Amino acid sequence: MTNNPVYHFFHTPGNLGPLVLRMTVAAIFFFHSAQKTLGWFGGPGGSGTLAAWSETLGMPTAVAAAIIIGEVLVCLSLFFGFLTRLAGLGVMIIMSGAFVVVARSAGGFADLELPLIVCASGFALFSFGAGALSVDRAISRNLLPLVG
Repeated sequence: MTNNPVYHFFHTPGNLGPLVLRMTVAAIFFFHSAQKTLGWFGGPGGSGTLAAWSETLGMPTAVAAAIIIGEVLVCLSLFFGFLTRLAGLGVMIIMSGAFVVVARSAGGFADLELPLIVCASGFALFSFGAGALSVDRAISRNLLPLVG
């Protein structure tokens, strides 16, 4: 085992648990980011989302755009299993914000369950890594042992 922090950043077990969790969170982020960016699945699209968030939440347009871009990047990162720990951190940040927004507007625990479980899933991915069938695993097994 090495003390190389880059190795530990990419190192991930080869089991299926993180893979299933990663793909599930990627699917959730795909659905919601496609609504926000492209207007798919009944969503408002990019301009509609930016307008709604700035009007109803008072969110600066730059912050709203950064969140939308972050959701797309998290989805891609999780799907390929590349920079999964960083994507897990992104999931935690985005879903913590969603938790606060939902708590302010709805308040009921049933409405808070999805942001809470997805945030916890982000923490698990941040902690364990990508699992099997991931770019991170290929990097940690094939490239990093050579550089120590």
